[in-house]
Amino acid sequence: MNLNIFLAILIFILLISMPSVFAVRDQSLSAQVTINSQVSIAANWNSTGVNSTINLGSLEADGLQKSWNGGINGEQILSYSNVKIDVYTRASGNLTSGNSSIPLNKFLYRGGNISTPTSFETNYTQIIDGWSKAQGSPNVAPINLYLTVPYGTEPGTYTTTIYFMAVQHE
Repeated sequence: MNLNIFLAILIFILLISMPSVFAVRDQSLSAQVTINSQVSIAANWNSTGVNSTINLGSLEADGLQKSWNGGINGEQILSYSNVKIDVYTRASGNLTSGNSSIPLNKFLYRGGNISTPTSFETNYTQIIDGWSKAQGSPNVAPINLYLTVPYGTEPGTYTTTIYFMAVQHE
C-alpha cells in the first residue's frame, strides 16, 4: 500500500510539473514609431487658400496710408509644426507695374512679435521668435498690412512677392 501511495504521489507530481498542451500563454508585441521634426507653415489671404494672391483692391494715388487687418479676412500665417519655430519674412522688391514702381518702404506689415508697422525688406527679417508647436490645430498669426500709394503713381496693377520662411527654434 505504501508503494501505491508513493506511485500515486509521484505520478501526481510529474503531471503537475509537465506543461499542459492547453495552457494559455500571454504573448505581446511592442509597437514603435519615430516622429520626425516637422517645420511647416502656410500663408493665406482672406481665407482663399494656402499661398494665395494678396489682393489689396483698387487704390487712389493719394499719399495716404491704407491698412488691412490680418486674420481670417486678411493675411495670416499658419503653423503646422511639431517643434518650436522662428518665422521670417521678406519681399522680392518694390511693387512694380511695367517701368513704374511703388517703393518697398511704402509697404509695411505688423504681426507676430512686430508690434509697430515695419517696412518689408528684400532680406529676411524675423517676425516670430519661438512660436510654440501646434497642438490639435494649426497656430495662427494674423499679419496686418499697410500700403501708401504716393502721389503721381501711374495707373496699373503693381506686384511684389512676399515670402515667409520658418526654421526650428534653437
